[in-house]
Amino acid sequence: MPEKEPVEIKCSSCNTRFRLWIPAGLVSGWGEGERVCCIKCGSRFLIKKGIEGIEAVMAGEEPLATPQREVPQSCNSVLLVDDDRLSLAIASSTLSDMSVRLVTAKSGEEALEKIDEGDFALVITDLHLKNPGDPKSRMDGEDLLRSIASSGKPIPAIITTGKEIIDDLEMDPKWLDLRVRGFIQKGNPFWGEELKQKIKEVLELV
Repeated sequence: MPEKEPVEIKCSSCNTRFRLWIPAGLVSGWGEGERVCCIKCGSRFLIKKGIEGIEAVMAGEEPLATPQREVPQSCNSVLLVDDDRLSLAIASSTLSDMSVRLVTAKSGEEALEKIDEGDFALVITDLHLKNPGDPKSRMDGEDLLRSIASSGKPIPAIITTGKEIIDDLEMDPKWLDLRVRGFIQKGNPFWGEELKQKIKEVLELV
């Protein structure tokens, strides 16, 4: 399992404290740093390698697009939806050895466009997608799944969330109607591996 380094972050905008576990191998390729959002208010931070290790500083730029990797056309297509660039990077790195074609989107609206363009075996979406600073991002993860269900496409889903307690989410029967097959809590050091195992279960991969 890749070595991970914890980064403690306190958001100066909303005073929320949270921890990210960063795969050490990712940092060397980040150059000027990697952008991540506060799990509560969406404020931007820049994660980079400092003198004393990995550190987080406030940043105001929009996150960059995640590059797509090449995999065989025969693989299952999986749509990963998250407005947090770091989460996309961590998930993409963790899932890189799986026999799936990973496609990413940073908003519910963009995700629906990609679903219209192709067939997906699975949708993985963050629960909180709305970005107050982006008028084109008005959908949360639940809104996205309802739109997919309304379209008549029976695509199973996995929900990711920074919420510390997800038992109340799992108990709500509405998620069964939206074809949700599991919940993954982001922020713990093994969430990427947990996501990989859940994908294998849903897609019945060996």
